[in-house]
Amino acid sequence: MKRARMGRNPVVFEELTCAFCHGRGRDPFDIMSARSTCCVCGGGGKVRVQGPVALCSHCNGSGAIKTLTCTTCGGKGVVSQPAVPVVPCPMCQGTGDDASAPAIPCLKCRGTGWIID
Repeated sequence: MKRARMGRNPVVFEELTCAFCHGRGRDPFDIMSARSTCCVCGGGGKVRVQGPVALCSHCNGSGAIKTLTCTTCGGKGVVSQPAVPVVPCPMCQGTGDDASAPAIPCLKCRGTGWIID
């Protein structure tokens, strides 16, 4: 875990294994080619996320919706969790999915599955 100072509150970044490519650094679906680098981590296999983090509800931490990067977490598999109390989203009941189409994130919580209390 690395710390960066900005103003009075320290910002904590966590370095995690890329959820989209599982740390391999290659496109997991071979859409462009088997040698294409991962579009999320840029081929490094690791991503940095501002902590604390929570598992992405929309993609269940996989970083992908079908063969596309998750629009909620950007393919990282986790989202930054606010320091204030949160409650499950009343519109999607915490799934992060839109009721009409599961591939689309919930409009109320933007796919996180929670809203600020």
